[in-house]
Amino acid sequence: MIIDWREADHNQILDLWNRFHPERYKIDADILRINTVDADTFDWGASLVDVDFDGDIRAFISIKKAPAKHHKVGDPDAVHLSAIAFTDATHAIDLMSDAKKTLRQRGVTSILFGMDSRHFWPGVPTDVPQLNNFLTIEGFDLSGEYFDVERDLVSYQPPRPIPTEQVEFRVLTEEDARSLEKFFVREFPGRWRYDMMWKIEREGGFSGLVGLFYKGEVHGFASIQDSSTKFPIGGAVWRSDLGEHWGALGPIGVSQQVRGEGWGGALLAAGLIELKSRGTQKCIIDWTTLDEFYGKHGFEKSRIYRSAKLAI
Repeated sequence: MIIDWREADHNQILDLWNRFHPERYKIDADILRINTVDADTFDWGASLVDVDFDGDIRAFISIKKAPAKHHKVGDPDAVHLSAIAFTDATHAIDLMSDAKKTLRQRGVTSILFGMDSRHFWPGVPTDVPQLNNFLTIEGFDLSGEYFDVERDLVSYQPPRPIPTEQVEFRVLTEEDARSLEKFFVREFPGRWRYDMMWKIEREGGFSGLVGLFYKGEVHGFASIQDSSTKFPIGGAVWRSDLGEHWGALGPIGVSQQVRGEGWGGALLAAGLIELKSRGTQKCIIDWTTLDEFYGKHGFEKSRIYRSAKLAI
């Protein structure tokens, strides 16, 4: 029997997720809720659950709409398959069939795997064979490569001194709100602005942002998260695997005006030092292709993903 998430037992959904995915991708109830039903892009009509006659869940899919009402997106007619797990692929095939019928009626033209607002996945994890096989059979086109990088910060030292002339690196405060907003509007008006302003509002402050200040104005930001974070996003969804003293950094970006000065690497170092001072040990930076940039700071590839798209 196919039902929607309103009728489903979310504890069973969580249990199936953690049985389906390898240990390194285990999540907790808060992570599941924040990144599915609490997201305003969660598609209640296309997110479906398969249960047997005893009420046990055999498969589920989570679909999210494109966040076009919040910021510019590449394809407003696409949706995102943000989560999936099953005991047998046939049950998931049935769910996808029903979801695709609903989506076609709305004019949806394609489904992307992951990459959604408040995502679990930057793409399809290469180390989950049954997921890759299922998506291939469904007709998803898999390509490219993204990855997460990780390192232990206990022994972290910046590869070069952080500059102290002309530029300042520090945690943002409420007094920096106007300068930060101007920076995002000018430099990163899309997803990063939306994600970071949402995060500031939900966390109730600016302690999750390290800024690069030039001539008294914000010219760069690094998002940092640790065990005190209330609403983990990005790589922080894998906090269970990272351990009790986990940390996450990213996104990170600087203005065009100050690029080429080496200040992006200094901002990264400042963010990592701040995390280290808060007791972070294992740190993750998710959804990147910049292995050389992060490698200079001792980070190594961990999880590897491929983008996936299905035309419907």
